[in-house]
Amino acid sequence: MTTPALFDFDEQISLPPLPPIDARFFVPRFVEKPQDPIMDTVKLNAFNSSTGSHFRLDHIPLKSPHIYNRVTALETPLSKESLWQTLDARGHSSQIYSWDVLRPNAPTTASSGGFLSDQDGIVFAAAHHRALPILQDTESVVQYVSLRDLLKNMKLTVLGFSSLLHEWNPVQERFSDIGLGREIRRRLIIEGQDEVISSDFISRFIQIGTSLRRLETLVEQLRSRSNIGPTMHAFSHALSTCLIQIRRSLASGPPSENQLSKNQSTFNYIFIYYDHHLGILSALSSLCKREGEGLEPKDYEPIPSSPQTLLSHIYAHLHDHIEHQSPKHVNATIAFILTHASTEYFKEVSCSIGFGHSECLLGDSGSSQVYPDFFPSELINALPIAQKSLNLLRIAQPNHPILKNSSLSDIQWFWTPEELLAAVSSNEERSKDVGMHIKGAERSVPLAETYLPGLAEFRIFDLEPGELNGQSCFAKTYTSAPILALENFIERFPSSFPSIAPTLTHVTSLVLKPLLHHATMLSTTLLSLFLALPPPLDIHSHLHLLRSYLLLMSPSFRRRLSAALFSDSGDFDADVQSPNALSLGSLRHGTQRTDLRRKTWAVGLAPGLLDRATWPPMDTDLSFFLRTVILDSFEVDAHDEARRSRAEEIENRLGFAIRPHPSSNAWSNPLHVEALDFLCMEYKPPQPLNVIITQDILSKYQRVFSFLLRILRVQYAIHAVFRMSTSHDPYVFETFVSARKMLLHFRFIAESFVSNLVEYVYDTAISGNLDPFLANLKEAEANAATTHAEFPDIFSLAEAHSNLMDAVLTACLLRGGQKIAGGALRDALELVLDFAVLVGDLYRGRIEEYQATSVLEHLYIQFREKMTNLIEVLSGIVDKDVSLRASLDVPHPTSLKDTQKAVGGIEALSHLLIRLDLGEFWLRASKRHDL
Repeated sequence: MTTPALFDFDEQISLPPLPPIDARFFVPRFVEKPQDPIMDTVKLNAFNSSTGSHFRLDHIPLKSPHIYNRVTALETPLSKESLWQTLDARGHSSQIYSWDVLRPNAPTTASSGGFLSDQDGIVFAAAHHRALPILQDTESVVQYVSLRDLLKNMKLTVLGFSSLLHEWNPVQERFSDIGLGREIRRRLIIEGQDEVISSDFISRFIQIGTSLRRLETLVEQLRSRSNIGPTMHAFSHALSTCLIQIRRSLASGPPSENQLSKNQSTFNYIFIYYDHHLGILSALSSLCKREGEGLEPKDYEPIPSSPQTLLSHIYAHLHDHIEHQSPKHVNATIAFILTHASTEYFKEVSCSIGFGHSECLLGDSGSSQVYPDFFPSELINALPIAQKSLNLLRIAQPNHPILKNSSLSDIQWFWTPEELLAAVSSNEERSKDVGMHIKGAERSVPLAETYLPGLAEFRIFDLEPGELNGQSCFAKTYTSAPILALENFIERFPSSFPSIAPTLTHVTSLVLKPLLHHATMLSTTLLSLFLALPPPLDIHSHLHLLRSYLLLMSPSFRRRLSAALFSDSGDFDADVQSPNALSLGSLRHGTQRTDLRRKTWAVGLAPGLLDRATWPPMDTDLSFFLRTVILDSFEVDAHDEARRSRAEEIENRLGFAIRPHPSSNAWSNPLHVEALDFLCMEYKPPQPLNVIITQDILSKYQRVFSFLLRILRVQYAIHAVFRMSTSHDPYVFETFVSARKMLLHFRFIAESFVSNLVEYVYDTAISGNLDPFLANLKEAEANAATTHAEFPDIFSLAEAHSNLMDAVLTACLLRGGQKIAGGALRDALELVLDFAVLVGDLYRGRIEEYQATSVLEHLYIQFREKMTNLIEVLSGIVDKDVSLRASLDVPHPTSLKDTQKAVGGIEALSHLLIRLDLGEFWLRASKRHDL
């Protein structure tokens, strides 16, 4: 085993020397002799005494004669004798002294602790002046003042009055120094305290006095206005009560005159006492937007003027203080203001729905539709409905018991755990004067039950003469009632809410719960009255009437209306020559008619509509005939008096009308699919039912009615094509065999498209949505005394009716957001109608076969493209919803419960897709590009 060689690193490796580390501070080298702090201190005192150093206490610029006398009395001239000789002469040779006791002017009392602030006042002031000397500048004046003199002046300042040190500036609304210019400020220093503590102590008094005066000025400004409303009046009164209570507490607080004369004022006790009031005034100043040391009147933010915004503002401040766990007296003071400010507004809201003792005029809706932020969303939604329900209920049944229920107490805030528990359990009635009863206050006159809470103070005017002999009306029992109510309110206010209502939101819900219950009960009562209306005012009958006539679900009415407006005959003059009484042409038989044989035949329309050679046919014959259609469709038995009265009701409610001429030319051309859009059907609901059957809902019915006339006209047109294409004289496309095959194929797919569309609209879009709605309504009518889950009030029933028609419009592709799908459906119907018109012209000989061949092929290609486009759009809509696509692939067993469920709007499009493209014929055709 070899031993490793040892290398001399100093010789083998040469490294530069490390840079020196220089300290950023200098510590002088200790002399090589023992340290003697006692003798060094004695020498230092002797040196200061001989040289007059500025460290001596008598050179501290304390202008107060009290401190200066203390400093002079403590000073003892140093003797030239030895220190030990001096101590021996005093007879203290047996005692032990530390070095800090050898100072001649050291206080003889022992310190209370190890901190500098625990030492004697003169020691603390001297040390502070040594460490942080006061800088003299031209913009400030330093003034030393004793605690007694300061408190005498600050007692005036804290009450908002001018003193010898500060005066109130009403323009800037703040205290300013007396006898100094605007650029110069006074820096007051309390004897024995430093500048920071003195400034903090004095600023408390100035801040309290400033806040008090600003808030009192605000109350005067609010009361000087004439149009602030009852809520703002109540707010100013509650704020004034709080300020009076605070002023009384400040006036009775320390230091009293006896304490000032005997110089018994305790610095810490006074500091803590006024800090209690500073917290309340700071909260009130923040509430009234008057908080800020340098804030001037021009910078004040206005207090919300509307009752809803003002109450929301107060509630938000109370919520913040409770969430941040502010002191109890701060929370109670703001809650007191909220309680009083909300009283009139709660009465106004209660009056708007007929709740409580307040009486409202007929039709007075109380408050507006804007409510405070702390109102629950359920109550905000229920109040407008209840207000409208109250107006309708007063008209329908003025003597209803719910309108005469005066046993309900007014809505008021309550805060104590007992009242919260009573509100939850509902075992006992809430107190009428919540939180405002004065416990312990002596009242010689009991409050009679006949007096309202707001008029209780006027009960003395109803007393017997001499009953109050020896008692003054200006006694504290009467004059201090609001103050005592506030103090009692603060005393009873809980430090924290009970677990049954742990937050302010829960308390608010309990307070407003009776209002919500009454609003709900009012709406339910009105709904029960509507559902129990006798014929001919029952809702179900009128909705069935709309279903039968405006939606053409009555077979008799649809047959008669179709006979009046449409024709599937292959002969243009068939209706005129036919003796059918249902035809409009029969009414004009024998009259002078314009020769229309040279014009294009509007296939599908009744020829009698084209007699006048003008479109739309606005004449008296059409109006009379359509009126007879409505009456004749309602078969009346001469011996059935009830049915005869209903027929008269239908005649008064239903009628046809002509729309104004539109800007487009769609209505002006009978060849267009919208040719009959000029015709509308009017319905006039009776007075009570116009709440459920509104004009907006009737406009939706009218849109479906126009759509039904379009598809019926196309259906009759394709039926006419069948007649013309099967006729042998003349024979359509007798020469062109390929065109004949294309005609027959086009006829088949067009007829399949139209028939499936008509069946879908009637069976799925209309019946699938309207029949379950009528069934639910019938069930609600049978149980009118109970609350129905789907219809909690009459306006929700109207909304459900409107949503029903929206679903029908969506299922028929008539909504504004369905322009692509609706446009494709309209173009497909238009092409089918153009195909029928082409066959009619060819059948009548107005066009040769070789000319019609190219037109037919062009229409066929366009129809194929439109149908492909329509199927692709419907497939895209269905594919967006997985449930819709699943309904196409998986068969579901139908039950009684499923049949009563509405099909819906978007959901119904899957049924349309199945009817139009069951075997995916059009999708495969679009891929093959041939048929």
